[in-house]
Amino acid sequence: MDNIKDQLSWSEFELQSKKARRPIKKVSEFNRLIAHSNNFFLISGYGAFTEGYMLIITKDFIPSYGLVEKNKISEINFLINLIKQFIKKKYKRNTVVFEHGMCACIGGLDRAHLHLMSISEKINNRQIKEFINKVLYNRKAGIKYIEFNNYKLENLHDINQIYENQIKKNDQKIKIVGKIYNLKDIQNLSVKGWPQNTLEHINKGGHYVYFDSGHENSSFLTTNNFQTQFGREVVFELEKKTNNKFSKLVEKIEKKNPSIEVWRWQNQMFEKQIVSTINNAREEFQTLKKDYEEEFSRFNFQII
Repeated sequence: MDNIKDQLSWSEFELQSKKARRPIKKVSEFNRLIAHSNNFFLISGYGAFTEGYMLIITKDFIPSYGLVEKNKISEINFLINLIKQFIKKKYKRNTVVFEHGMCACIGGLDRAHLHLMSISEKINNRQIKEFINKVLYNRKAGIKYIEFNNYKLENLHDINQIYENQIKKNDQKIKIVGKIYNLKDIQNLSVKGWPQNTLEHINKGGHYVYFDSGHENSSFLTTNNFQTQFGREVVFELEKKTNNKFSKLVEKIEKKNPSIEVWRWQNQMFEKQIVSTINNAREEFQTLKKDYEEEFSRFNFQII
């Protein structure tokens, strides 16, 4: 099952990384490998609109971190801490960690992947909560469907348009089924229990979303299912708020294509930052080796 059609294929990343020049100057499909351990590998992700963006991916073909064996959790925690330390040291930024479990985000072939994206040190807990709620509103998360003129509308674009019109006109002919969630509505599993406390829900065929901001009350682990790339959209909104240069770049991109959603990795790669993350991480991980000597050895951590 591990073949070229799998866009997160460990065997392809391993093979292509041996052929790739160092430092890399241009991104290709499988040349983004940074390092790997016994059970996981690290790549720089597409859509790197913040510096240091990485994915931790399972070598085994499993669809969710909730299915990772208990004895591998310490290895995951080591990789998360190492990346956070790299981001703090190299970019002087904080890190958020998120996963959309069982999402099939890439398509039919997908494997468990954990996102780590950097945010400004200036961002506080209140702002993170504010922008989580903003994205929940943008997606009308919690609204199951809208009934209008005897039609049942479930498409997000239809719901958005009609919902906004209903608010402006107070149209009583529109029936809204469900309500828009806020952060408190979706905090229904313990963040500290991730990933093992998702297993019961997974076994019932459910999805989950994990988002660890580094602050207890602006983090969440939820069994509510809403569209993928939620964490990316939250970080995108935070970056626009705190990075004037980035905000102007987004305006420029949107001016050329008003309908584009810049935070979607399919729409905007941000290749320059992918390249710099790969080259910087390979170098900095070598310097961090002395701080994590025991873990490097225990988990067989190899830098490409």
